[in-house]
Amino acid sequence: MAACPDCAALYKASVNTSPHANLLLHSQVGINYGGTASGHVEYYICHACGTKWERTLARSEPQAVWAHTSRQLG
Repeated sequence: MAACPDCAALYKASVNTSPHANLLLHSQVGINYGGTASGHVEYYICHACGTKWERTLARSEPQAVWAHTSRQLG
């Protein structure tokens, strides 16, 4: 299935861009880069098209963007 227009617009957008209305938070995982930085990774599934996403929210990753994930999500 092809990505819906909202998912297509999200691809490589800044992680500061809010998830669109059809993205459902699947899970989140805490991260710790050797004690120097912390944050978390959020995993989403689009209810409209099924596209699976991840975004890393950490101060050490200011240029992070939304990306498709290969992680197995429910």
